[in-house]
Amino acid sequence: MKTLILALALVVGGTAMAQQHEKKERKPAEERATSSAQRMKTKLSLDDAQTTKIHDINLGIAQKNDAIRDNTSLTREQKMAQLKETQNSRNAQYKEVLTSDQYVKYEAWEKEKREKMQAKRAEKQDAKGGKGKPTSPPPGDEEEL
Repeated sequence: MKTLILALALVVGGTAMAQQHEKKERKPAEERATSSAQRMKTKLSLDDAQTTKIHDINLGIAQKNDAIRDNTSLTREQKMAQLKETQNSRNAQYKEVLTSDQYVKYEAWEKEKREKMQAKRAEKQDAKGGKGKPTSPPPGDEEEL
């Protein structure tokens, strides 16, 4: 009996942990805007006025993005398109606040983050056994000419 209860507890606990791991809870928009502005202040050597403006931009975009993500009437593709629009809007607003040198540093930093994320995703795909869409047909599946 004790073994059965222990096994059941492990299964239930493991399932709960797996679900928790799959979907992390989103931090509030204000917290995300503040931490992002502080990272940018350090990384791009922003002054206090720039940091305040960047925080305000980030807060507005974070709130818009939350509304998009929470909108159940949109398809995944529609959400992705709208999120891309808010990113473009953010970048346009950043250009108005940052110096040209700071903006170049920002773009390089963003590119670096994207590359790291892509590498991490590829690593996860490999760990899962390569599930997903193949980028090219497997050997031997090519059409004969």
